[in-house]
Amino acid sequence: MGAAKAGALLDRQLTLARTRAHSTALQALGSSRFHAVADKVAVLASEVPLTEAAGATDLRPLAAAAQDRLADAVSALPLVTAGNPYNATALVHGLSPDTVPHPQDAPWHQVRLLLRLHRYAREAVSGPKGNAVVDLRLLSAGQALNRHRDASEAAAAAAQAARTPRIAPATAYALGVLHADQRHEVEAARFAFQQAWQKETVGAS
Repeated sequence: MGAAKAGALLDRQLTLARTRAHSTALQALGSSRFHAVADKVAVLASEVPLTEAAGATDLRPLAAAAQDRLADAVSALPLVTAGNPYNATALVHGLSPDTVPHPQDAPWHQVRLLLRLHRYAREAVSGPKGNAVVDLRLLSAGQALNRHRDASEAAAAAAQAARTPRIAPATAYALGVLHADQRHEVEAARFAFQQAWQKETVGAS
């Protein structure tokens, strides 16, 4: 019964969040700010290529800079801790009244974005023929970080739902179990990323 009520509560909250996001998006599309951005994009598109030498521009320094930013961000991660399948401190916040995002998640989300940027840069450097070599290690690392994002957001949603006023104890318990399960999934994703990234480092040396 608690699990069913927890599922219904999450469904209602997610539906409400989607409705609010949809309304916000519609308002943004009708704003003067959006139309100004669209006009600028249209102007830029009409001027491509910007110069005759644009096609000969060396993108390798920019790609290298993207790779350096990724390496710096990864070096700031607690990879030693992530090398263990379980990190007990990941459940410190639990279902506490604190509603801020989990403090450990933000650096990992940043690495996910930088990893995507690095992969796009590699594709750009490969040229129009798409000769970029598929790096399975980067692909595995990216998949692990996607799992990490999904699990952390699911855990946050469960924690937020559990803070609903006058919630039934059985429902709160079910949400707590879901929260803990997703935080464990976060740790599993970090472990998978650490394994993939260490293999990449060894392979590149």
